[in-house]
Amino acid sequence: MTTLRFLAIVMGAAHGTLWLLAARWEAPGRDVDVRARLPRPPAWVRAGYFTLVVPLVYPAVVAIAPGWGYAGPLNWSSPVDAILQVIGVAAWTAGVCVLVWASRAVGHYTGIDGVAEGQELVTSGPYRYVRHPIYACFTVIVFGLALVFSSYLLVAVAAVWFVASLWWVSAEEALLSSAEGFGGRYQAYRRTTGRFLPRMRR
Repeated sequence: MTTLRFLAIVMGAAHGTLWLLAARWEAPGRDVDVRARLPRPPAWVRAGYFTLVVPLVYPAVVAIAPGWGYAGPLNWSSPVDAILQVIGVAAWTAGVCVLVWASRAVGHYTGIDGVAEGQELVTSGPYRYVRHPIYACFTVIVFGLALVFSSYLLVAVAAVWFVASLWWVSAEEALLSSAEGFGGRYQAYRRTTGRFLPRMRR
């Protein structure tokens, strides 16, 4: 339990740091002019977006009350929990690292739900291989947390978020492929990259 609480503290501190960095990186984007906006998402998509608050604070819950966050009625227990936790830590670490990489590549356009004036199509960093690394990373991070803390709740959150992200991805790709977005350049980019995972090359 001591090791688990230490992991929870480290993960909670990382989540807080990421939130502060994201706020700082996105700040310049608040002053740019948006020439084309995404359609307003339906209520179930907005609800899916806000489920990400749960994994953001979950490590703090485990650190403060491990009996509730790790050994409560919403947690499982199995003989392979140690193996699952190692996999979970690896998935969480990879997700966080790629998320930071992708956020830096996009810069202050991260928080814009549309296309800004003067915005260029980003194809560097992880965007060289996949079109939506940030959505994929959120899913991997939450799923990794679920394995670390043996949490049915976090598995459900990961599933809800992934389904909601499919709407965002479809809406973004429709806009970016249009004349208001990047048109043919984005369509060519789509043909050479994967949506969430790198495309297998022959």
